[in-house]
Amino acid sequence: MRTAATLCGILTMTAPLLAAPPVDYLQQIRPIFRDHCYECHGPKKQESGLRLDKRQEALAGGNTGPAIVPGDTTSGLLLKFIQTEDPEQVMPPKGDRLTAKQIELIQQWIKNDAPWPEYEAD
Repeated sequence: MRTAATLCGILTMTAPLLAAPPVDYLQQIRPIFRDHCYECHGPKKQESGLRLDKRQEALAGGNTGPAIVPGDTTSGLLLKFIQTEDPEQVMPPKGDRLTAKQIELIQQWIKNDAPWPEYEAD
């Protein structure tokens, strides 16, 4: 019985160490947005009123509602549009679709409150 309790204690203490590291906006999310989204939702063009290169504008969303709701992976439209199979709604509308890994990173980032640094390095 003592061995089982000891093992449970060890597993409980090491569980946080096994958790995935937090998603880094500058290193992991921004490159996805830059490569797949900024052409239509960046500094030069904001299709449907959505801009994804600035935090406040990204959180405000576009003409159809909020794109990103920090901590909530079901309310924002970004995940809906990058995951849909509907050719009329899929984002990006042309070029390569996001990979499952990229979608997973965005989903985890949003789930963890979509942390975005005040200052964004170029």
